[in-house]
Amino acid sequence: MTSMKLIKDTPTYPENGVIYEGDYLKDIPFDHYISKQAVPTDNVYDIRDFGAIPDSEYLCTEAFNQAAVEAAKTKGTVLVAGGSYIAGSIELFSDTTLFIEYGSSLCASRDLTKFSDAFLAVKNAQNVRITGGGKIHGNGEYFVNLPKDKPRLTPLGYTKLPPELKDPLGYPEDTIRFAYRARIRYANDRWKTGAPNIKRPMYTVWIRGSKNITVENIIIEDALDWTLDIDFSEDALVQNFVINNNRHVANSDGIDVMSSRNVTVQHVFVSTADDGLCVKAPLKQGHDDLNITDADMHMGPVKNVQFTDCTVCSVMNAFKIGTETYFDIEDVTVKDCTFIMPDIFPGGVGGISIETADGSRVRNVTVKNIKMSNIVCPLFICQNKRNKFGFLNEQDKQEKEQGGSIQNVRIENIEAQNMEIPCLLTGFDDGNYIGRISDISVKNFSGRYLDNQEILDIKEKLFESITDYPESNGFGDMPAYGFFVRHARNVTLENVHITPRSCNTRKEILFQDCL
Repeated sequence: MTSMKLIKDTPTYPENGVIYEGDYLKDIPFDHYISKQAVPTDNVYDIRDFGAIPDSEYLCTEAFNQAAVEAAKTKGTVLVAGGSYIAGSIELFSDTTLFIEYGSSLCASRDLTKFSDAFLAVKNAQNVRITGGGKIHGNGEYFVNLPKDKPRLTPLGYTKLPPELKDPLGYPEDTIRFAYRARIRYANDRWKTGAPNIKRPMYTVWIRGSKNITVENIIIEDALDWTLDIDFSEDALVQNFVINNNRHVANSDGIDVMSSRNVTVQHVFVSTADDGLCVKAPLKQGHDDLNITDADMHMGPVKNVQFTDCTVCSVMNAFKIGTETYFDIEDVTVKDCTFIMPDIFPGGVGGISIETADGSRVRNVTVKNIKMSNIVCPLFICQNKRNKFGFLNEQDKQEKEQGGSIQNVRIENIEAQNMEIPCLLTGFDDGNYIGRISDISVKNFSGRYLDNQEILDIKEKLFESITDYPESNGFGDMPAYGFFVRHARNVTLENVHITPRSCNTRKEILFQDCL
């Protein structure tokens, strides 16, 4: 056995590790996704042989990383078995497998000084597999401050939107946006209480610049920030996989496919606070700006991403393209999925959200055979020109400053129960330029409102989200209860029917400034 200096794991903010009722989704069907596998015996590098101590308070970072280095020399397997192990930032290399035994776990240290950008990183590697039936645990509560309010376990009884998204927390306090923001645990001092601003690592599992990656038969629990990020990579498969996060830890996206191509996600269960299934293509990312290389410019566009047979419970959007959208995104398919929020209120912010805000051309998107319940806004499509990170040069500015585009989107066979606000499909008009979404078809779409009370304040001139963060609850009230479509070209709605609240006074469908 390799000797290892024993370093005790000491939480940076021990008072933050509190769990409330409603933080976690109950009764996740783990057995439907996760199975026991025989522990491999050939070419195995057991982290216990490098000094790791199971079920202790001591860090095993050094032991894991030594095992990973040795495994890479022989195309071997790093084995985590026999209990729970604590570590800071760790890394896997090409041609290796990480096998976490069913019932065992790899747990993130609660000491912020033990991390770089990620808990588990796979960088510039190929032919890597993460599997075994065990668990990667992020200890997410220790990387954020306590919330203003505890989770709400009973309905509000009414739906009220803020007049427009000028305040990120959703004031006034009686709006549904404020109701869910108040229960979120942020890493910064959002409520001005004197809480610390925590610089936490950005990723729980970070796959960066890699090829031929498989993540299967594994659980990620309590993410410390983004959960699984597939970033500037290609040929990735995620399947038979569960995310069980604290649903109030801010920024804990489920699966992010970012500036990657040929990615398949199938048969997964995601329960999380932020977007569940998310496609992004940012110019910059992380705590430090990354230099954009020629290789990054080549890999930046997203192409050929498929999500199939996914169940998602998300406080934010179950499926989302955006918000970071600099490089182009095309050929994205989402099918045969279920989006839910059964037990905390208000429900999930969005079911299907397709956005471009930073210049990306989003095209060839198909979403079909989706059932959702307790999702506030079933469908949100939005184009604006936020341009979050600016431009690379003057030519880049001329090409992108008026925003990108959304075109050739097909939405089909959707059932939405207990929705609370209309579906919104919108471009923007800044007074000098109209950015139009185009070539969008919605077919066989049925929805039914939660029959609660609604408090409406429909403005004569509706809010234009031109340079803001786009979100379905940030536009104020719409003059239609079913679909409101504006600044659009060639949008068709076929066999669309929404059952309103019994107190409804609005039209079902309204087109405004459409060609």
